[in-house]
Amino acid sequence: MSKSQQFLTGAGALALASVIAKILSAVYRVPFQNLVGDAGFYVYQQVYPLYGIAMVMALSGWPVFIAKVLTGLPDVVVQRLALRRLWCLLAGVSLGLFVMIYAGAPALAWVMGQDAQLVPEIRAVAWLFLLIPFLAVSRGYTQAQLNMHPTAISQVLEQLVRIILIISVAWYGVQQGWSIYVIGTWATFAAVIASLTALVALRTSVRQILQMVWAPQAEQWGHVDQTGLTWRRLGYRLWSEGFLLAVVAALMVFLQLIDSFTVKGGLQLAGISPGTAEVTKGIYDRGQPLLQLGLVFATSLGMSLLPQMHQYWRGQFYRHVQRDFQLTLHFVLILAGAATVGLITILPAVNQLLFNSRDETIALSWFVLAIIPATLIMVFSTVLQSIDRTTGLGYMLVVTLILKLIFNVSLIPQMLTTGASVGTLLALIPLLVFTILRVPKLMWGSALVSSWWIKYGWLLLGIGVTAGTIRMIGDHFWGTGRLASLLTVILAILLSGLVFVWVMVKTKLLTEREWLEVPHGTTILKIMDRGK
Repeated sequence: MSKSQQFLTGAGALALASVIAKILSAVYRVPFQNLVGDAGFYVYQQVYPLYGIAMVMALSGWPVFIAKVLTGLPDVVVQRLALRRLWCLLAGVSLGLFVMIYAGAPALAWVMGQDAQLVPEIRAVAWLFLLIPFLAVSRGYTQAQLNMHPTAISQVLEQLVRIILIISVAWYGVQQGWSIYVIGTWATFAAVIASLTALVALRTSVRQILQMVWAPQAEQWGHVDQTGLTWRRLGYRLWSEGFLLAVVAALMVFLQLIDSFTVKGGLQLAGISPGTAEVTKGIYDRGQPLLQLGLVFATSLGMSLLPQMHQYWRGQFYRHVQRDFQLTLHFVLILAGAATVGLITILPAVNQLLFNSRDETIALSWFVLAIIPATLIMVFSTVLQSIDRTTGLGYMLVVTLILKLIFNVSLIPQMLTTGASVGTLLALIPLLVFTILRVPKLMWGSALVSSWWIKYGWLLLGIGVTAGTIRMIGDHFWGTGRLASLLTVILAILLSGLVFVWVMVKTKLLTEREWLEVPHGTTILKIMDRGK
């Protein structure tokens, strides 16, 4: 197998593992919420963003950066010495984050709604940061060797172990009469145990890295300095490039962290009691798994079309770059738009089915709308990284977080949780505009022709009308209970799915050439031809 074939095979396995892990990460929250209730879900979700940030750093932010650094070095000796410095730098950063979070847990708990009972849970997640150097460097090292399978296996294994432990803790804790804070602490600590399990899957590369780190000082340190990889230079790149990758990947998690800091306090300013505010925040957090599932399905196929873009751009094969970009944009818009419109129109039934109530449906509908801008930002950011046009992106990410904070503080006291959802949307718009403007004009081509948008509008209208009609009929004729909502959701998905296929075929929203670029596109075209 050639290196390119090995890379593409490994990249496919890694992409599949990422999709599976993200789906698992979204789905498990439904049974967890059903076991512990909205108040218990609130306790868990308040601290969850800290876990999410640690995982992105250990999985997709710093490993990608480390692999990029190592593959650009001239020989094995320099790679090993650079790897030693990277591990030491990451160890220092991770230790600093651990100390900040563990020692600062009382302050964080105070900011998270003046809830001192969150301190043990915050300290439980702090231990995870000590494992980041081992997870990130071992994954980056294997990816630099074009071996993606250890990362893929460890990612899925980690999520499986974590989810089994969380559901087990929730069930056992409820049976034993534990408080929701004790359940939340142990559910959060499950991530640490799961990460240790992932290290077992990565044990070969971890052992190799530790041997490099603790090996006697080599004489060839000067070779690293000659390549420009001094301590100062590596530290700067780790912060600027590695942290940028992590923040882009974890953007929605950072926005969720701001919600942890502001939603409960904002609700209390509106005159809601602390206990009711916690339950309301727990209901609002139902939007997280819905948003995550929408993002996964919208980006998984579209993002799989991008890996070759960097090579095409560097080789100045601009027609190939334009083709891949336009195809990616079309697919992402179609999938994100369909998921958003379909989900919003049946959201009352979905809310009832998954969480056994229809509370906060309006706020959740606004929250789900973030699927479209969030998906486009992820895709455009990936494109900009592929063509090395990320200048200013880091500043805009900071602006996005600041805007989210401002909007939450100003809107929640007036609009309650709907204000938090609207704040997320408003904060994402400037970043979306920035990424659109940063994409070179030559890549857009005919991607924005009016005829395509008219067809796209008919697609979304067909899905919305069909799903909405089924939901109203279901609510009227067979009720709004949980089983009735299950029937409504199934029928809505099936019938709107048929409308989706019919409109795609009749309007030729994707050209035959575009279908051929999609995995199994030939098979899809044959099925479509039979249906004519």
